[in-house]
Order: sequence, then C-alpha cells, then structure tokens
Amino acid sequence: MNTVFSLNWPTFLASLLLTGWSASAQLPDVTRDLLNRGPYFRASNYDITPIYTLAGPDGKILGYPYLDTAFARTTVTFYQNMAKPGTKPFTEITDAPVRYNLQANDLEFLVNPRTVKAVSGERVRQFTMERNGQMRHFINATEAGAPADLRGFFEQVTDGKLKLLIRHQIYVKKPTYNPALSVGTKDTELIREAVWYTSDGPNLTKFSPSRKGLLGAMPDKEAQIRAYLKEKKPDLKDRRALTAVFVYYNSL
Repeated sequence: MNTVFSLNWPTFLASLLLTGWSASAQLPDVTRDLLNRGPYFRASNYDITPIYTLAGPDGKILGYPYLDTAFARTTVTFYQNMAKPGTKPFTEITDAPVRYNLQANDLEFLVNPRTVKAVSGERVRQFTMERNGQMRHFINATEAGAPADLRGFFEQVTDGKLKLLIRHQIYVKKPTYNPALSVGTKDTELIREAVWYTSDGPNLTKFSPSRKGLLGAMPDKEAQIRAYLKEKKPDLKDRRALTAVFVYYNSL
C-alpha cells in the first residue's frame, strides 16, 4: 500500500525518531551547537506538495522523497570547514541521526524530535550510515567521476580498481487526471529507483547486473570471470552474489 506524504512535521518526526533512532541517543553538545549555529545548516522545511500536487482536494503525493524515512546513525565528511569563523573547525560529524533526501539532495540531521537541520549534498564528500548492524557508504557524484549535471550521491557497494555503485533516485509518476472527462488520478507517486554503475576512477558507466554486463565491464579478466560464473552460478539479481563477483575480480 502506498503512503501519503505527510506534512504534519512534529508528529511525523517524532514517529521517525522512535522507529529509526534510539530515544536514549543524545547528540554531543558540540555537534548540536554546530547544527544549530553553523552557517551552512538551515531548518529543514522541505515541502514537495506545491511542486507536484494538482489543484483540488483529492490530489495527494504517494511515497516519500527519502532514501529511507527513518534516521540512521551516520558519519558525514564535508568538503570544507562547516563551523562559524573563530570557532573550532569541523569537517566531519560522527554518529549523528541522519536521513538522505533524494529529491532535494540534502542530508537532514535530527537535532531533537521537533527540529531537523539540513545541509546541501553539494557540501558533503561522503557519508556512512549504520542501520541494524549494516554499514552503507555513499560518495559524492563528483568523487565517482560523474558529469557535472549528475548531482547527488552513489552508494559504493564495493571498492577496488572497479567499483560497484548504485545511484538511488526518485522517479515522479505524474497525475493522469483529465478534468474534461473526469477520469484518471490526481495523485502523484514518488517511486524510488536504483540504477547500477561501475567506476574505474575516471570513467563512470551504467551497468546491467547480468552475465553480459559483467563480461563487458571486466574484459581484461574475461577468462577468469567466465570460469567463476560457470562454477559458482551466482544469482546476479541478488546483491550479495553480485558483490562477490566484483570482490573476486578486484582480487585478481
């Protein structure tokens, strides 16, 4: 079932705090001060409704603009000092509750149940999220060798000479309502998509997780990869199995 995007922020944020971040977790005072007073952090009042909603009482937005609505314990590394002039320099924040707004390309920090501060993803070099014991690492599109018009972050699934990356993005399915015929829907749907890429440093290439895609991405070790696929018969639609192929290739 799709979820209607809610703008009742105090209730919404409180529910996310309980589901995604321990109520007992406390930000260090120095981190809280940076988020509240740092010149590059702003109150998060992201409102997607005016952008897509059709006129009329029935138009709704289904889905959310986030990678995950719940906040996760995150370490964020910035490109520059984020503190006020004359105060202790900060280029990294550790163990803070953060979520990633895919649509706005913002990182949002939960300061307290009623306060969220946002920073533009353009100022962030990388961030690592921990959720349920699982670590996920994201690098700025610039670090992945992306063209200038491709903003945001790539999830780095594997490291090495050939990196396996995922670009998480939002596809907007627009309303189809025809007022003259009174047919279709006024609702706008936000659909999260995952697009696979590989990067060898200077070159970023879209990747199809298939046997053909692997052999095309790894021509210098084609014989070894063919033998691996024949022996292991991995399910390349499974993330762990696909990751194992890249780990093997990078070990050759």
